[in-house]
Amino acid sequence: MEKTNIRTATIYPAAISTELLNTISDEKFSKAINDIYDQYGIPPERIANVVAIAIEQPEDTTINEFTVGPANQPW
Repeated sequence: MEKTNIRTATIYPAAISTELLNTISDEKFSKAINDIYDQYGIPPERIANVVAIAIEQPEDTTINEFTVGPANQPW
């Protein structure tokens, strides 16, 4: 029986600017959250880059966790 390496990675995204922000129906909350994302949001391509890093590792290597967010985050 041939052994295989199963690799998994968990990604914890912080303020990632996506179209999901456009679905907030409460105007007051929408403005507040969009103000935060205007200042701290990063493009979704950053998450794609992290996925690529995980995939590009050799088969015998796994990176289990990534926390991704803006470098200037206040939290």
